[in-house]
Amino acid sequence: MTPTIPLMRPKLPGREALEPYLMEIDKNRWYSNFGPLERRFEARLAEHFDIGSRQLVCVSNGTQALSISLKTVARSPVGYCLLPSFTFAATPHAAVGAGLEPYFLDVDRETWSLNPKLVEAALKDLDVPVAAVMPVAPFGAPFNIEEWDEFHCVTGIPVVIDAAAGFDTASAGLSPVMISLHATKAMGIGEGGLIFCRDNNLAEQIRAARNFGFLGKRVAEIPGMNAKLSEYGAAVGLAALDCWSETRAQLCRITADYLDVFEGIDHLRFAPGFGRDNAVTTCNVAFQDPVASQIIDALRKEGIETRRWWNRGCHREPVFAGCQRTSLDSTEYLADRVVGLPFHIDLDKSQIERIRDAVVHAMAR
Repeated sequence: MTPTIPLMRPKLPGREALEPYLMEIDKNRWYSNFGPLERRFEARLAEHFDIGSRQLVCVSNGTQALSISLKTVARSPVGYCLLPSFTFAATPHAAVGAGLEPYFLDVDRETWSLNPKLVEAALKDLDVPVAAVMPVAPFGAPFNIEEWDEFHCVTGIPVVIDAAAGFDTASAGLSPVMISLHATKAMGIGEGGLIFCRDNNLAEQIRAARNFGFLGKRVAEIPGMNAKLSEYGAAVGLAALDCWSETRAQLCRITADYLDVFEGIDHLRFAPGFGRDNAVTTCNVAFQDPVASQIIDALRKEGIETRRWWNRGCHREPVFAGCQRTSLDSTEYLADRVVGLPFHIDLDKSQIERIRDAVVHAMAR
């Protein structure tokens, strides 16, 4: 059955918005390798995040951006990367891509994320070589970069933040922060990602690592890979930035409609960071009871597409089933309760009211 209300309908800049940038590519005949559009895109992104133009690095996708950052900061080339199980599979895949072994930690039940205190408590019981920590900002929720920088300073363990959906909420510190530019994200270009931090030397190391480890000259001096963003990706990005204020207003409008329509429903709460002033592209709700499967099945029968965006935790993905982990009680708790509802700029208030009615009916069963 084709859903009458789909879960997601990404929308990237159209042909007219792209045309001047594509014409510039044709004129320049420069298609990759840090062309003028890519450099301009990086500069505009750096301005958006209020950092220096060399403190932000564009990468071909978010997973590569995480792997490159981990390789760059890890205090040993092998060892464990501590990360939450409650995340998308890309996060542990990035750790593996960096040569590290995922070690799953539990998240805070209220914030759905790791915090330094949780990691510090876990470290007391871990007798394994820890190379890095990779917290996740769930579904674009704001995070405190200063406390993670302090964690690194106190423990000596490097940190890389996976803030894939955090284009509108992330802030820069000394630890690398990754933002995804996938088509499903608020500022999407199709495939892409970026890393930023206020450590100039570290940013330059990451910049070189996404280009075969070339540091200033065409000689591989550090470990690297080919993860450059093409001029075509930059063209989409520049066009997306041109209309960002309009896109942001549309996304915030949908969030506001959800909050208004669902107001007063008991035994349900929205994901941390889901607020009127945050531009996100997913709407996740947590039910008081473990009814996620029931809700998903009931809404599917009503033609409403839903999803467990993060399945049941990465420790349940077959490829990561053998990874070490701590107790994951909160992860299991959330996996049974969190459901992603439809969210896209084509949604109108009447459709959100229909979603609400279907949810309330399913909860009453």
